[in-house]
Amino acid sequence: MRIESIGFRGFPPFTDGAIDFPEKPESGLAEVHVLTGQNGTGKTRLLSILGAACGNAGDLNRRQTISNDCDAYVRASAFSVHGIFRARTQQTVWKRSSEEAESAWRKLITNGRLDGGMAGSPNVLAFPKINATDPPHVSAQAYRGTGRITETPIVAFDTVKVGQPATFVSLERPKDDDALICQSMANLKLSAAMEGQAGLAPTESRSQKITQRFEAAVAQITGRSFTFQVMSHPTVHLVALWGGVQMKLDALPDGLRSIVAWLIACIAKLDAQYPDHPDPLDIPLILLLDEPESHLHPAWQRKLIPAAQQLFPNGQFFVVTHSPFVISSINSGWIHVLRADAAGLVTADAPIPCSKGDTYIDVVEDILGVREWYDPETESLLAEFRSLRNRVVEGNAAMEELERKAENISARSDSLREMMSRELRQIQRNLVKDVVTQ
Repeated sequence: MRIESIGFRGFPPFTDGAIDFPEKPESGLAEVHVLTGQNGTGKTRLLSILGAACGNAGDLNRRQTISNDCDAYVRASAFSVHGIFRARTQQTVWKRSSEEAESAWRKLITNGRLDGGMAGSPNVLAFPKINATDPPHVSAQAYRGTGRITETPIVAFDTVKVGQPATFVSLERPKDDDALICQSMANLKLSAAMEGQAGLAPTESRSQKITQRFEAAVAQITGRSFTFQVMSHPTVHLVALWGGVQMKLDALPDGLRSIVAWLIACIAKLDAQYPDHPDPLDIPLILLLDEPESHLHPAWQRKLIPAAQQLFPNGQFFVVTHSPFVISSINSGWIHVLRADAAGLVTADAPIPCSKGDTYIDVVEDILGVREWYDPETESLLAEFRSLRNRVVEGNAAMEELERKAENISARSDSLREMMSRELRQIQRNLVKDVVTQ
């Protein structure tokens, strides 16, 4: 199950057309599509369209009124069939072949008309299963990085109550997510302990496999060992053991609480949605993430998405971010840069494959388009210096004036002092060459 394209017709702020999402270049890791661009380029609105296609139009309806003159579309493939979702009708038309879907998609993007298909459904997750080999399990979830886990009461083994799958695809954090996480983790930890006592190896124990994988993921991100523990005194409650220190969930750092709030919530919902699946973390998963780096130090930002890619290897992630640390950390995936023109109309650059060798500085300059390295006041002084330097080289200003300007800038930091020293030496060499030549 994967989303292939998203299209627009009269849908602000986007120009009419489509954004394609190429397939992942490597197996064994979730497919990642990074959506980035300046504020106002519609990144979160894109997530809301995808959320509507996956069954929950709440975020989209809060952001945009859909009409005959304003529509958005999502194209998806679901194993043996290919679907096209239309936001205006909240319906998905299914085609038997990729060729049929491609033809229908191009007509829809061009003239706004969508031909009928073999079947219809309200969203792309409700696909018709025409082959016995089509996996019956798929999931879609959405999260913001601003959520934080809060401790809630639990009991020793209780049924985990989850809403309809459509409720998983809202960027607004449900009020019962904390209870879901705490009870689900307690159930898994107790089950893992009982299965271990029964002599089951971790490879044979469903609960042990799940808990070991997510605890390893959190440890990978934070650089410290992590595990949940179920305590029985004075009442049954869940605590975290992080780096060997036992902590209440509310006492964890906000960054770790935010990771638990979406990463562990995702696992809890998969486990509750498919309790009989032997390994729910391997279920095809559409995951929408809005600025997951919130609350995180850059060191953790760099490890967040790679850890999630390993945790959900059959997932497809759509990640909205402004963080160069998040973008540069992804070795396998695609970057989609959204740009607005002077009138505010937004288009997307062609997808850029994530590079294994890019630094965050490369991302800042080449992807985010930020060329300035210093604060605005310093950048203004440097611009004045460069202008004066050019006039000195042309013989229209005195070297002494440039030296005074350089001295003023040098006093601001060691790096600027080194820069000014290099600049003055280079100019003096050039002036000497000019004198010798004359």
